[in-house]
Amino acid sequence: MCKALVLVALLVVSSVSAGTRTFNIRSKHIERARLPLKTSNNGIDWCPQCINTYGDLIELVLDVILQYGVMNTCGELCDLVAEKSGSSLLGFLCTFGCDILGIEEFVKIIDKADIDPIYYCERIKVCPINDNGDAKFKSFVILPPHGPQGTTFSIDFVYVSNNGTGTGELIIAIKTVDKVPLSASFLVEAQKPGTYGERVSVDASPDPDCDPTQDECESWVPGTYNVTVLICNGQCGSHHPHTQLYDTATGLFVISE
Repeated sequence: MCKALVLVALLVVSSVSAGTRTFNIRSKHIERARLPLKTSNNGIDWCPQCINTYGDLIELVLDVILQYGVMNTCGELCDLVAEKSGSSLLGFLCTFGCDILGIEEFVKIIDKADIDPIYYCERIKVCPINDNGDAKFKSFVILPPHGPQGTTFSIDFVYVSNNGTGTGELIIAIKTVDKVPLSASFLVEAQKPGTYGERVSVDASPDPDCDPTQDECESWVPGTYNVTVLICNGQCGSHHPHTQLYDTATGLFVISE
């Protein structure tokens, strides 16, 4: 049984993370309805900001380097990033990371197309690291278990951590009847030991804005839809340090005639 679950997890991770995968995959059908409570540290939490703006930061830094060449100082580089983006936040995160790593290492990391946002934000000490963390699913339920097209299904689950968790990722992957890839991923911030609950909603309604000539559109035909949820330390499937699969849960719902 354990080997089967590991195989399922590996198949899901490899299918979701094949090639260069964008973090925070979004789907109009899948939404995070409830966030786990996070202990406040009475300060600004820069970790989600860093991860969510990572793609823009990479693009801007590379654009500046292509246009102006490699800068001599972090100030020169990041002032141009802030100017081109019109974002003081991106300018700050550029300066913060560059100052910590040094401009040579910063540019080297930015230039690596395979680096993932969680690892980058851990490297610049914005996101916490916990390589001794753990998380195990305690309960997992999908309600209602069946319903017609247009039903909103709720995936409710609880996980327990004895040692706390590192900065990580939650992936929801749905194997659809018509084989249209359907998945979403969400940031899981580092947590202290405890019990945490989440709810993810799945809207089984065809997307009226989806253009079948441009994209694969899920039609939610009757049948069984298998759901796999993964919780990971770091980005699921990443080969960088501070990454591991904590646990996997599976379930299903049925679209009726």
